[in-house]
Amino acid sequence: MTQLLQPAFRPSSRRGQNFLVDRAVQRRIAAAADLPPGSSVVEIGAGTGNLTTALLARGLRVTAIEIEAALVTRLRERFQGVERLSIVAGDARRLSLPDLASAPYHVVANLPYSVGTRLVVTLVTSPDPPHSLTVLLQREVARRLTAAPGEMALLSVIVQSHAHVQRCFDVPPEAFRPRPKVTSTLVRIVPTCPSERGAARAQARIAMARHGFAQTRKKLRNSLAAGLQRREAEVGAALASAGVDPGRRPQSLALAEWDLVVGALRAAAPAPA
Repeated sequence: MTQLLQPAFRPSSRRGQNFLVDRAVQRRIAAAADLPPGSSVVEIGAGTGNLTTALLARGLRVTAIEIEAALVTRLRERFQGVERLSIVAGDARRLSLPDLASAPYHVVANLPYSVGTRLVVTLVTSPDPPHSLTVLLQREVARRLTAAPGEMALLSVIVQSHAHVQRCFDVPPEAFRPRPKVTSTLVRIVPTCPSERGAARAQARIAMARHGFAQTRKKLRNSLAAGLQRREAEVGAALASAGVDPGRRPQSLALAEWDLVVGALRAAAPAPA
């Protein structure tokens, strides 16, 4: 059974608003978060409160963030007197989530398509990340987040350097109003807490990968030479010395291989390009 939006509010295509109305899917998302009763949850883009209801039904304490003033009013009317719910009007990109929710906190949300990817990156790379994120994203984004070597992207390197990511299940367009043109996927992301040395290694890896993925159709030797402004022969020799074929494409490298690349190019004395 589904709950339809009242006709007075029109979802914004610019903001990527597609409201989840399938109650069975809402319950599956709440269950997939795998949180004990009493856990603190931040829901980004609460909309009309359908997922909010499923989270409250599991005994969770919810901070629901919504940017649309009309929807904030509806949420406050719908959940008036609910003690385990706090409704916040605002843009999640400009709010401090740890300050809104008592730490440790978790994020469970149907993220707007327009900002979902950026929100995930911002949250997992923040100094005080949530303990977990259980979020709906476009299926293509979910595939990049969980990609294996051979299909990696810069997004894969960034997020996998900071968190463990797994795909849970797909959600078809008919579960939303209005219906999007793409399938969504629920992903569960658990940020890691690396040591200071591990965090520095991840930063160096991502910085190198940015150069590598700047020209994804080129071989690794060429894209790194261009990005680092070093000679191709020099870069190729350094890669070969680390056991990385200079002719490979950046999407084929595993995280550990990016670390080898960083070490090899740091060790090789740069010559003017």
